[in-house]
Order: sequence, then C-alpha cells, then structure tokens
Amino acid sequence: MQWLTALALITIVSGITISVVVLLAVRALRRTLNEGALQQAHQIKRLVESVAQLHRQQESARTKIQVLVEANRRLADELALLYERVGEGDGISRSPGVPRLLN
Repeated sequence: MQWLTALALITIVSGITISVVVLLAVRALRRTLNEGALQQAHQIKRLVESVAQLHRQQESARTKIQVLVEANRRLADELALLYERVGEGDGISRSPGVPRLLN
C-alpha cells in the first residue's frame, strides 16, 4: 500500500509540475504575442501619420500647381495681347518668329 501512496504522490506532483510548466509557457507565449501586437500597433500609427503627412504635402503641391497653371495662363494671355499690340502698331505684317528691327 505504501508503494501505491508513493505512486499517487508522484503522479500528483508530476501533474502539478506539468501544469505549472504549461502555464508558464502559455504566459510567455502570450507576452511575446502582446509585445508583437504592440510593436505592430506602433508601426501602424507611424504609417498612418506618414500617410497623413504625405496627403497634406500632395494637397499643398496640387494647390501650388493650380496657382502656377493659372499664372501661366494669365501670362500667356498678356503675351498674346502684347504681340497683337506690337503687330497693330507698325502696320507691317510679319511672320511669327522674325525679330523686329528698331531702326
């Protein structure tokens, strides 16, 4: 009967030991997964901030391009008006691209 009690005690201690080892392994695994998830969350936050900044830069560049296009159109209109005024002033029809002589 003593050997049966000893066997029962060994079985109980072994079961408790295995349970503790499995519990520690699960805890370590959860900690590792939580750390990985936290790192991914930080990376996602940085990526979202980068995308937002790039979007703001793109909108700013788009606005500047629109301003430049409008300025270019105005300058082209003014240049066309100046060519018309120069052509009307001398009464001589010249082909475009030929330089005008002043004397």
